[in-house]
Amino acid sequence: MSITTLLHSLPSSPGLAEWRERVGEDVANHMMTSGAIRGTKLHNAVEAYLSNKPMQNIKQEYGVTAAGLFELMQPELDHIDNIMAIEEQIYSAKLEIAGTTDCVAEFDGMLSIIDFKSSTWMKDEEYIKDYLIQATFYSVAWEELTGQKIEQIVIIMASEDGKVKAFKSKPTEHIEKLNEAIEEYKRQL
Repeated sequence: MSITTLLHSLPSSPGLAEWRERVGEDVANHMMTSGAIRGTKLHNAVEAYLSNKPMQNIKQEYGVTAAGLFELMQPELDHIDNIMAIEEQIYSAKLEIAGTTDCVAEFDGMLSIIDFKSSTWMKDEEYIKDYLIQATFYSVAWEELTGQKIEQIVIIMASEDGKVKAFKSKPTEHIEKLNEAIEEYKRQL
């Protein structure tokens, strides 16, 4: 199973359910689809930048929104060094879960799982718990596969309201939530 499937199978946060009810299913689905497209374009721009590919016409290539989010994110991206993997599929035989990590590299000199996120508005740590659980899984799987211990997880988020933030945390702070999510998923089967 994939980590994304596991996390999507769990009950959504009350705030998300309330939002879906308030705006209606059609609007919510449209906004979720638009957000996914925006996120994919931003990921493509970030991947090109981290891979040292030419980026002359980013607005034309990735769209105005993704280009703007990329420009917001770029100062945080410059904290990344010694990249070991970009968009790497990894698997934990112990947990029987797979996924694709955005980036494994040093962030401010610490070996990190780095995830890139876009949003309409900047979220706080309370709203990104699933991202932290997902990155924690990647850290567990990376160590299982390579023997390299991940020192931190970093979620870099750029939002359409003009904000950017690098949420930094230790994987050990979220391992219990990862295990709880796995157990909840198994109970649903």
